Amino acid sequence: MEHKYYLPRTDTGKVIWLVTFANALGIYATALGLTPGQVAAVLADAGYFAEVIPLLAAFKDYLKTIATYKDQLCNGSPTPIGGFPTAPATPISTAVTAGIFARTTELVRHIKSNPAYNQTMGEALGIIGEEINPDFDTIQPQPKVAHKNGHAYVKWTHQGTEAADVYADNDDGGGFKLVARITTTHYLDPHLPAAGSSKIYKYKLRYVVNDEQVGEESAPVSITVTGV
Repeated sequence: MEHKYYLPRTDTGKVIWLVTFANALGIYATALGLTPGQVAAVLADAGYFAEVIPLLAAFKDYLKTIATYKDQLCNGSPTPIGGFPTAPATPISTAVTAGIFARTTELVRHIKSNPAYNQTMGEALGIIGEEINPDFDTIQPQPKVAHKNGHAYVKWTHQGTEAADVYADNDDGGGFKLVARITTTHYLDPHLPAAGSSKIYKYKLRYVVNDEQVGEESAPVSITVTGV
């Protein structure tokens, strides 16, 4: 079964994940051959990161408070305005080395390659992502298209499927045609309009499982391409 990437996308999610990982790491350190220093470093990273991230919201609120203070100062009634708003407290822990998640994800790769590693450890450490259980009757690609080296470049994710059939309409009057069955997650269209002219290229996708199309066809995406 395919799994999502274990690391959350949001900063708040990363805080929760890293604290969980750090707290569980000591339990399995001996079995995985990790040193006390490695465990302590992850704990320090987690602690400092957990102090820094809440400050983003705190300082946004602080800026709003300053703006309100300024408005009262400029346009308020002629009464004492009080002292300048107090800024949020900064972290009290010692700052760690930059690159927390670069080194943490490398440690995760090291852990997963250890012969002693097992699924129980992975679940406790939070390094096994959520299972992907797509509904193959309704699943629908969500492609995006951009320029790459002057050509149209289509990207998508497989969402637990094996491939995608790519259909292209190169603005030649022939409509959409099946141009490729792709097992990766991108397609670079080799075609270009005549030099100096521009055309609107369109693309749509359909997922493939066991050599058969599944789910729904994507909505078309389009981009203007100019010949050189």
